[in-house]
Amino acid sequence: MKTVPLLASTILFTLFISACGGGGGSAPRPSPVNPTPKPPAESRWTAGVFPDESEFKDKCAVVRTTNDIDGNPYPDTLGTSFDEKMWLRSWSNNTYLWYDEIRDRNPDDFARTLDYFDILVTEQRTASGAQKDNFHFAQPTEEFESFSETGSSSGYGINWAFISSTPPRNLTISTIEADSPSSEQGLQRGDRLISINGIDFVDSSVDSDVDAINAALRPSEDAVETEFVFERVDGSEINVTLTSGTFSTSFVNNAKVIDTNAGRVGYVRFDGFQRPGQTPLINTFQQFIDENVTELVLDIRYNGGGLVAMSAQLGYMIAGPNQTNNRNFETFQFNDKHPTIDPLTGDVIRPVPFFDREIDWESGRFTNNTLPNLGLTRVYVITTEDTCSASESLINGLRGIDVEVVQIGGTTCGKPFGFQATDNCGTTYFTIQFQGVNDKGFGEFSDGFKPLSNPQFDDELPGCEVNDDFTKSLGDENEGMLSAALFKLNNGTCPTATNATTTAHASKKSSSTNSKGDIFDTRYRSFLLENSIYTELETLDSQQ
Repeated sequence: MKTVPLLASTILFTLFISACGGGGGSAPRPSPVNPTPKPPAESRWTAGVFPDESEFKDKCAVVRTTNDIDGNPYPDTLGTSFDEKMWLRSWSNNTYLWYDEIRDRNPDDFARTLDYFDILVTEQRTASGAQKDNFHFAQPTEEFESFSETGSSSGYGINWAFISSTPPRNLTISTIEADSPSSEQGLQRGDRLISINGIDFVDSSVDSDVDAINAALRPSEDAVETEFVFERVDGSEINVTLTSGTFSTSFVNNAKVIDTNAGRVGYVRFDGFQRPGQTPLINTFQQFIDENVTELVLDIRYNGGGLVAMSAQLGYMIAGPNQTNNRNFETFQFNDKHPTIDPLTGDVIRPVPFFDREIDWESGRFTNNTLPNLGLTRVYVITTEDTCSASESLINGLRGIDVEVVQIGGTTCGKPFGFQATDNCGTTYFTIQFQGVNDKGFGEFSDGFKPLSNPQFDDELPGCEVNDDFTKSLGDENEGMLSAALFKLNNGTCPTATNATTTAHASKKSSSTNSKGDIFDTRYRSFLLENSIYTELETLDSQQ
């Protein structure tokens, strides 16, 4: 199986909802002569001593007998869970960006391999007090391979906005996938979850209820029927029974050209830098060129990342050749053990350029098709806390070549980091391994990019702070964020707060003072919402 480098998700839908803010034969065998006793596993761990990770790689407690997505057999050999944990320990010590901030603890103190992986992370915090590494996760390799190749996932086709994580909870639909069960039942943006399988979603703090909600929101298989009750924006309720299934994600949506006093404005909602989005994104930019677009509003409010190569492509399609020629989109910086050689590939570290051609994902090489470009010196981006990773790389990469980026919405997630998705024994692991910097050497936006009327620092952008508006459809010119972008574009100033900060409708439920029943953000902790997959850039870079 190919290992896929990623620029620091999110993308597996792992839910964190907590009730508390939380035969043998009979023939005799000959006796061995002078047997050498095998030392106990505990003796193989010595604090501060890290054997080479290759000593433990692919030694698995359970050996896979199937093939990977490319049809190749997995390299598993019989080992133990201790081998798997020791591989994680040595691998992290070699490649983790903050390896010297990991507390070295005995793998035998952890029953599960995933529990041990969870502690192989820095415990330090950013200047704002947030966790320094909030992007450390793992997912089953089979799920990772399937989504990264096809853009398909199992569920109801609902993407959620977590407006309130404690009672009274507010879980509101942000988008609906077009070919999903939810679309067929008439659900829409702004519908707020009231109950699920008869359980009061808003206020219940009973442990068993919270566990049932957790299971129902993310079914483990297709064909699971779940009863939902939603409150609509107008206060009415809608009851639906949804059957889980597998559906494809549409990454390019709502593309349109808007006539304004400032000229023709192209608008497109782009939800993920994934392979299936390349062709519709190229077609959209060609449409904008054909229709004489002179300004661009790029809606990446729910774009959690994707292929770094696609982010570099999009940067080119926005800025064009004159501004990107001989300029770097991004350069990866690894830990101090690897100042010049990429430890993930063994190659000399080289900057990622602005890619100007279409990519054939099957071969991992460029085609002869040059990308369309608008040649803009300014772009308006719509962002929220779900704008992450490769989306932030796009913002940072464009600013590195002096393209003005005007930010409308909220502070981005803050993920200038990356990693290579690495499989071992059926689990794909994601641990921060590098930080990306732009052509000017800037990459410190771990607290996110912030829209301000008078920016002072490098992680602050000119723009308008606007809440997400769930009362209007995305692409509607009266929707709060798009309306604010158009106002700023036409007038040079931000609209008044009363016109720009509409949010989801208020809850009719009573408030609860019970501290139990907290819901931790159940967004996809995966390569789609928190991380960014990129292709083998050393292959593509050599063709530039």
